[in-house]
Amino acid sequence: METERVIKNEIKILVPSTLENLSVVRSLIRAYLTSYKIDERSIMEILTITDELATNVVEHGYQYKPGELIIIVEKDENLIKLVVEDNGVGFDDTKISKEEGGMGLRIAEKMSDDFKIEKKVNGTKFKVEKKVKEENR
Repeated sequence: METERVIKNEIKILVPSTLENLSVVRSLIRAYLTSYKIDERSIMEILTITDELATNVVEHGYQYKPGELIIIVEKDENLIKLVVEDNGVGFDDTKISKEEGGMGLRIAEKMSDDFKIEKKVNGTKFKVEKKVKEENR
């Protein structure tokens, strides 16, 4: 039997992969980051990265067909660790133009401090680390 590791300051969001669910994901992540008193600029950057990657999953990973969007967010001191994962068709790193996809990934990568793409047997896992600031109160 396999047991999953539980981290007390981590949230895991599992929703059907639809564009409509992206606003739900955004609200949940905003609430999570706000609870840790992350500053507004850092929140907006994390939300932008999440939006770009999650939209990529809907459009390219599942090609607007049913599937699961898996998002994990963890705060580790001044670092937010974000995982956006799907079990779709998999990442095609040969596509380079906006028409073929990839502009959103470039945006997410540029806004991140660490950005990795892991190809899975079925699907893709994006792993992001972003340094954040806490509000001064």
